[in-house]
Amino acid sequence: MASVMDKIKAKTAELKNQQSQNNEMKLDVQIHYNSKIEYEEFGIIENEVKNRLIQCEEKAVHHAKMMSNSVMELSRVFSEAQALLASHHGGGFKKWFEELGFKKDFVYMCLKRNDLFLELSDEKVFVIPEKAVKTISKIKDRIDIEEVKEIVNSEKPTEKAKEKENGLSGHPTTEIIEIEFTKNENKIKLIEERIAKYSKIIKNLEEELKNLKS
Repeated sequence: MASVMDKIKAKTAELKNQQSQNNEMKLDVQIHYNSKIEYEEFGIIENEVKNRLIQCEEKAVHHAKMMSNSVMELSRVFSEAQALLASHHGGGFKKWFEELGFKKDFVYMCLKRNDLFLELSDEKVFVIPEKAVKTISKIKDRIDIEEVKEIVNSEKPTEKAKEKENGLSGHPTTEIIEIEFTKNENKIKLIEERIAKYSKIIKNLEEELKNLKS
């Protein structure tokens, strides 16, 4: 029969083996993470410092992804709550999110992002800078949908959006549609889509106006 000391030794060996496997798993994760930064450009040549920075980089990317997922979910929640409260009590939406501790600027930025997502079906709208979202919201009804996608997917969406806005300077704000159609049903479909689009925009503006007045 195994003695108490033998059992302790066996348990210790088992724990060491588990720890070794965990370390190998951690090392495997680190090996498979591809750094996005050339640290030599920062003058960093020490491997120890570089490895620690890569760990920080990996954590930053991980938490940024978690944060963008949270913004995406909150955007959907706020949009649904706004629609529900709009049909019951004017100004109730602002009171609702303030009771939950959310700030107006953050909530309405989430709503802008959700509106863009509904139009583009591209989750990148939840991670681009706020300035880019604001500019896009100002000009998206005056440019083609492909141009909006181009802004969202560019390396510098804020600068790209500003460039598009500057290109529209001096143009009338009223949108003029001059498209030739070969079939009437194509024109009807486009008009119906634009009516739905602008109806939603008007509804959101009316709700925002109510909130500001309240």
